Amino acid sequence: MDDMRNICETEQPVVAGRRTNNMRLFCEEMRMRILFSALSVVLLIGLGCPASSTPSARYPTTQGTSQPTSQPQSGPTLTPQEEIPADRRVRAYLNGVSRVMDIDEARSYGFTIIDLGDDWVPYIFWSQTPGKEDRKPNETQKYYVDLANDRINLDGASLRRWERNYLEVYGIPPTLSVLQRRFVEDDKNPCFKKLDNEAFAEYHGPVRVVDPRGSERLRKRYYSARGNYKKALRRARVRTLEQLLQRPASAKVARTYQRLKWQISAVAAMQKRLACEGMYGRRRPRVKPGIINWAVRVALKRFERKHNVYGWGMIFGNTAKALGNTPRQNNFESLKRVIAERVVGATGILENGSRKSRYTTADGGRAQVRDLVSEFGAAALQQMGLTDADKAYAWIMARTKAELAHQWVAVKLPKLPEYYNDQMDLSVVIDRGDVWYDLPFNEKTGKRKGQPRSRLPSFTLYTTYRDQKIPLVRWRTTIGGWQKEKRGEQEYYKYKISDVGKRVWRNIVAGPVWVPPKATPTTDLVKFRSVLGKSQRVVSQSTFGPGYASAYGLVAAYHVTKGGRDNQVRTHGTVNYMSVRAGFSHGCHRLYNYRAVRLFSFVLRHREFDRRGQTRLAYRHRFEHRGEEFQINLHTRGYYYELKPPLPVEVLEGRIRGKAKKPFPNYVKKPSVLYQEDLPKLQQRGKKNSMSQQQSL
Repeated sequence: MDDMRNICETEQPVVAGRRTNNMRLFCEEMRMRILFSALSVVLLIGLGCPASSTPSARYPTTQGTSQPTSQPQSGPTLTPQEEIPADRRVRAYLNGVSRVMDIDEARSYGFTIIDLGDDWVPYIFWSQTPGKEDRKPNETQKYYVDLANDRINLDGASLRRWERNYLEVYGIPPTLSVLQRRFVEDDKNPCFKKLDNEAFAEYHGPVRVVDPRGSERLRKRYYSARGNYKKALRRARVRTLEQLLQRPASAKVARTYQRLKWQISAVAAMQKRLACEGMYGRRRPRVKPGIINWAVRVALKRFERKHNVYGWGMIFGNTAKALGNTPRQNNFESLKRVIAERVVGATGILENGSRKSRYTTADGGRAQVRDLVSEFGAAALQQMGLTDADKAYAWIMARTKAELAHQWVAVKLPKLPEYYNDQMDLSVVIDRGDVWYDLPFNEKTGKRKGQPRSRLPSFTLYTTYRDQKIPLVRWRTTIGGWQKEKRGEQEYYKYKISDVGKRVWRNIVAGPVWVPPKATPTTDLVKFRSVLGKSQRVVSQSTFGPGYASAYGLVAAYHVTKGGRDNQVRTHGTVNYMSVRAGFSHGCHRLYNYRAVRLFSFVLRHREFDRRGQTRLAYRHRFEHRGEEFQINLHTRGYYYELKPPLPVEVLEGRIRGKAKKPFPNYVKKPSVLYQEDLPKLQQRGKKNSMSQQQSL
């Protein structure tokens, strides 16, 4: 072994500028053998494999293969690469060095198998449980894969050659094939070489401008601040901004000028970046430098979605950071998130550092709940040698089309926490936070009233281990509040309550379908869509689902009492991700789609369930909107899993603020709106006023 090591470390003959292929392959295998031999066999077997207890149904089976029972002192004996069947090959990575291994051999040496193929889907969209004969086709599976590969759009129509999906914020990250294309397109684009991203080297935002009028106000404020700044320079007898910032008497003027100057330059730089990135679409609209109009804001929202920024289409910190990154760096960030998501899928982990807490271990020590998602994702990148954007570019460009379509890698990952097992005692607590039942406006003036909340709604998942409840994640969620609701032909305000008390999750549904209540405003049931090149009103099928844009998002769990009563409250994903930031819904508890997918996949990985499969539905509803007739047709309620036993959920009342201590049960009229039921009263009042005027005359 030492002789072979010396040969590989010695400078080899060069043929046409590179080592001979045979010697290169030989040395690569020898390096892997040396690394493997440094690991103790006892340690390797003792580590176990997180993926071995949760194998994917798409992985090759282990039947008919022999497991190594003993190892020679020189290192483990591995099957020669040329003898491994194609359907059993996996590329194993260890500290940046790789070789092809048999999938069972990789598992036996403590490697975790990660699916990086283009046909990957999260666990909740699988059609069969590993080790069980319960296969039931999951209709959401193909939909998810086609969207992730930029094959179809939201409505299921094929994407045109120049169209792209940016669905990561909606819970559907791109595949590696899509990322490879982004790397290629951005590297070939000469426009990026002309950009100057110095404007984003620092941050003095946010820039909350959303229209031309706001843009003009920003420019006027800047010109005014610039004039004050020049006067301050003369008074202080200094020449630079840095010097003026050091003068207490002039620091405020200097900071105002610094902030507004940055915002003006950031808007201009953002517009150029959006054009280079192709965010305006195939036909670039007319855009006036420094002016944000509707087309610019839509393009900025697309940019945010492409780079996984949960934003409003304004320049906040995360948006500014993405605008300041090079395209290759942004694509590397996307690759890191994709690999982290695949690691989550392979290991069945959930903890993301959102809940800092400690627990007592089996040996009596104290341990902290780890950020497993970041820890495991970073470990996978380190093992694969993807430590910077240039290495990531070289790695993904070296992958062939066939490799990207179906590839598994094997990496060494840290050990799972000791509280992990196949059957975990899980429970959920939802805290409604600060709750206001008061009317959201002044009854006399109709002005909106502030209802501040210092404690926002939160969702916490616990596991019980050794008689202690360990919080795994704590995420922001939503509760009910004052919402618009149609009664007859007019809209009112109605307080949408979120049930308080003990409930259970009996069913988890993948690709859930929302059946609209009769009181749903017709404006929520239709949308505009291009049909044969013309914008037309059509039924908003995507709102009902199944799909990422449905009212219930990609997955949902139904809250019911132990007796089975269902008040239509759910914990579910949402396409309206900014509502999670706001904390309000129509009564349900919303989560970001990607978190909902992780959560319910985690529950299914660590709880017993029956796979019920696709539940059929025959629902038709005709309605009229603005003189046109429409019909809704729903054929499925989604793909059902039944938990055994149900998972306990408790919704806390929260902290009631304001004067009202109970929710208002009736409909409330919107201020400054004339309702039909008020017309007779107004007519009667008008008659009385007329009679009074006649009597006075």
